Amino acid sequence: METMKVFRVLFSLCLLLQFGHAAAGSDELERGEAVFSSHCVSCHGAAGQPDPESALVKALGVVPANFSDKLFNSREPVSDWKTVVTDGGPALGFSEMMPAFGGVLSESDINAVLAYVKTGIGGEHDYPDGDLNLFLPLRTKKAFPEDEWVWKQRYSGLDGDDAWKNTLEYEFRLGTRAQGILEVTYEDKGSTSEFGHFEPGFKYVLKHDRRAGFILAGAAQIGVPLNNDAHWEFLPYIAVGKVINEGLTFQGSGRLKLDLEDSDHSSAEFAGVVHWTYTSLPRNVFPALEFVAEVPFERGTGAERKDAVQLSMLPQARIGLNKRGNIALNVGVELPLNDTDRYDWRGYVYFIWDFADGGLLEGW
Repeated sequence: METMKVFRVLFSLCLLLQFGHAAAGSDELERGEAVFSSHCVSCHGAAGQPDPESALVKALGVVPANFSDKLFNSREPVSDWKTVVTDGGPALGFSEMMPAFGGVLSESDINAVLAYVKTGIGGEHDYPDGDLNLFLPLRTKKAFPEDEWVWKQRYSGLDGDDAWKNTLEYEFRLGTRAQGILEVTYEDKGSTSEFGHFEPGFKYVLKHDRRAGFILAGAAQIGVPLNNDAHWEFLPYIAVGKVINEGLTFQGSGRLKLDLEDSDHSSAEFAGVVHWTYTSLPRNVFPALEFVAEVPFERGTGAERKDAVQLSMLPQARIGLNKRGNIALNVGVELPLNDTDRYDWRGYVYFIWDFADGGLLEGW
């Protein structure tokens, strides 16, 4: 019952977060179209679709971005495009053939042409926008659908044998709003080392609004045991993301960890994180603070009795490794705030490769 109350509060919070900014005005779009016609059409085409057979494109040696491709148009945040328009393609590891317009166009002209590319050329579509692709936290679940490999490592300092947990996760877009998930875990507990679970899953974006900076998704995974001690699990969750302002983002999630063979080992998990996004350049260090509350279904008795809600804090940082930031690390430490017999501390390192934005050797 307490778990359902927390889920209702979380859902209410999701509704309250849906406030946003005004849409681009018609004057701005007209101005953006004029800028596009004057400075962009020759390479990118009148409708945002370059002609690979044109003499100019052949002379460039690279086909310019196709803004009429709605998936491509939606993938990246406007801040990345603004960096490329202002400072040129090499600023984010793209082609040198993309010139810098920062000395030619005013900032308002650049903002207008980007609004036109997103709204006028991109048009209406149902792909969640890249502005809602917030940084991956350590424990909080993401709402945005990804094309990504993530290698997660967790070290737990325990009384007795310390423990390592390795997780390899493959995430892939399905259609406009959905994502498939394939995840496998391997655990080393000092005296034993073995695979833990294989966790296939599915995520679907329930609501997204670029102008409001808001996204909400629901997902579920199945934990398939890969050793004799592991149990079948069902892991449904909801996740929300919100762009608070240019310097801060918030993400939250609520998840049930249901042991299908022994319900006493089930629990609920609620997490939230705030990232400080102080710059639009991806190759930087972005600090964050995350809090997690776990609610065990069975608390036990006597000296082994668990707290009703187990709290932990996770200071962490996203570290963009290449210019595009699609290859990155997320590092942090988890500190129990109560029920400290669970573990002394936990260290995390995530290696992230968003392969839709380029290969491992690109963008450096």
